[in-house]
Amino acid sequence: MSENEDRPIPELAELESPVSGSFLQYFRRKVYRRTATIQLANFSFAVPVAIFVECLSMIVHLFAVVDGRKGKSQ
Repeated sequence: MSENEDRPIPELAELESPVSGSFLQYFRRKVYRRTATIQLANFSFAVPVAIFVECLSMIVHLFAVVDGRKGKSQ
């Protein structure tokens, strides 16, 4: 990288205009809505998998207790 790539372009800095507060609120609501949807989708997948793994570990532990290997199950 050269030194010229690190500096901002002055012509573009002059084109900057302030953004209205209502636009920022609108934009933030859209971002928050998408973030909430992603978190809900992740949660709805992760929780059933975690429950399945815990049930499976309980079943394995029960078989270890029945076989007489109670101390060796972990």
